[in-house]
Amino acid sequence: MKKITTIFAGILLSIQGFSQWSLTGNAGTNPAVNFLGTTDAQRLVFRTNNVERMTILSTGRVGIGTSTPGVPLQIVSTTDNFLRLSGTGPSIQFFGDTTSTTKLGKLAYASGTNQYVGGSVAGDFILQNIDTVGSLIFGTSFSGGNGLERMRITSSGYAGIATAAPTAKLHVNCIAIAGKTNPSNIRFQNLQSGSGSFLVIDSNGYVYKASSGTTAATSTRPEALNVDLQNEIENLKNQVQELRSLIVSRGALSPVQANNLKAESATWLGDNTPNPFNGSTNIEYSLPAGVTAASCQIYSLDGKLINAISLTPAAGKGQVRVGTGKMVSGMYIYSLIVNGKVADTKKMVVSN
Repeated sequence: MKKITTIFAGILLSIQGFSQWSLTGNAGTNPAVNFLGTTDAQRLVFRTNNVERMTILSTGRVGIGTSTPGVPLQIVSTTDNFLRLSGTGPSIQFFGDTTSTTKLGKLAYASGTNQYVGGSVAGDFILQNIDTVGSLIFGTSFSGGNGLERMRITSSGYAGIATAAPTAKLHVNCIAIAGKTNPSNIRFQNLQSGSGSFLVIDSNGYVYKASSGTTAATSTRPEALNVDLQNEIENLKNQVQELRSLIVSRGALSPVQANNLKAESATWLGDNTPNPFNGSTNIEYSLPAGVTAASCQIYSLDGKLINAISLTPAAGKGQVRVGTGKMVSGMYIYSLIVNGKVADTKKMVVSN
């Protein structure tokens, strides 16, 4: 009897020893029946230095630095980086499902030339949607649990701001944003001076380079000068002229007042013709009696003096021809200076 008991105990010890995982590895295991884990609803805990480092809940959720992960993988740390990828091509790739490879995206750090996208260089951070259907969408704020779309780049390369269906390389919907006072939502600050062609905007909002035959008069581009302000100046000039006529008709003026009024009325600056021009243009003017010095001065829109042409100080009408010289295509201001004072100012357009 004692012998039978000893044999039975040996068999139990053998079974118990075989069921334990070896610290030096195991062979001959069957994944269907051999595993490291629990068979009840308790979570599996991993420790180092007798401190819990990672857990797997009975639901399959994995937590690192937390015993209660709320998503399939949750990492919590107050001192270390959450995740670090290294290697010759570190990246994270996202698949739309477990089997398809046609709908996927990628976050990547390029460590070499032309890695992930053509033209990339080492050090580029790349956000890419490797898909012919989906878009890259940028959102901010939260509304009903979802962020608000602010910008997207479609699979065809069109970028849209405040529109989910861009129809051009850059499509900006200028609809006003609630709570904001800026009217057009497009702003350029600290633009530098330069030269170039006019831009025109068609009825659908598309921007084009103006054709060679487009003039300042026919172009739908916004004027460089404020048109409303120019119209207001013209209205004020007309009112001043009406007041002068009223004064003359209502009462007699002294000889000095009459001469001054006559001199001022005899001073005017005409529109240059042709305008726009290429090569040269003519400007008519009129000077009062008694003028001692007169000139026609041309300025760029930023106030830089481009040319100063001395005029013969003689009363009556005159004309001066202006060549483009060093002037590039664009708008300029020209003024009639009489006895050191600005008598009148107009605008001209060069279309080289």
